[in-house]
Amino acid sequence: MELFKKIKRIPVSREIMMQIKESILSGKIKSGEKIPSERELTERFNVSRNMVREAIRGLEMTGYLEVHQGPQGGAFVKEFTHERFSNVVLDFYMADRLSVKDLIQARQFLEPEVARLAAKNIDSQSRSILMETLEKEFFADDLEERMHSLTAVHLVLAGICGNSFYEIIVNSLISISHEILLNTFKKGDPILHGVKQHDRIVEAVLEKNPEKAANAMTDHLKKFADAFIDFDKKYKRKSTVK
Repeated sequence: MELFKKIKRIPVSREIMMQIKESILSGKIKSGEKIPSERELTERFNVSRNMVREAIRGLEMTGYLEVHQGPQGGAFVKEFTHERFSNVVLDFYMADRLSVKDLIQARQFLEPEVARLAAKNIDSQSRSILMETLEKEFFADDLEERMHSLTAVHLVLAGICGNSFYEIIVNSLISISHEILLNTFKKGDPILHGVKQHDRIVEAVLEKNPEKAANAMTDHLKKFADAFIDFDKKYKRKSTVK
């Protein structure tokens, strides 16, 4: 079966992008695999090399390909990860199209439902993972290490809940929160999150009590939201001082 079709409509580079993207999404070209060379694509599509290069650049910019230089180089299909979605949302935040309040409100709306579903869906294997994750929480001096430790429970719950889209969104929202804090948090700033703040949530999930789990998550996020939004306001006030 022919992998690609001859180009019949304009814009040419856009059509090339769509056909390569379709081959990636359908699994014809898998993660980690190298797509045909520029020369091969030029021949298969019957277009100019510039059009092929433009299409490859577009797929690289949108996260579908990564280009390696050298004798063994070429354009390779990137693995699908939560980071791809996170980067898009982070761009909206950096462009002032989203605020910390928007992100927090999304978590407050979504994560109680995630906790509720986790309590319904938890099994023996996920129970062990959740308990181990909670036991490994600790307050690290290094901010990045601390954030990964103190948000791990949220990510595990998202994985247990049984809804892949919820999992993607939760991972993305937490990843964006990390980026914001890493770029703005200064030594001496108030602590936004400590240990032992997930105990009630985990306890309710382990009890398979959906409503109790949802309520515990709501209470937890309310405290975190107040601290994060207050921190964001202070940071923005500082950043405007010359």
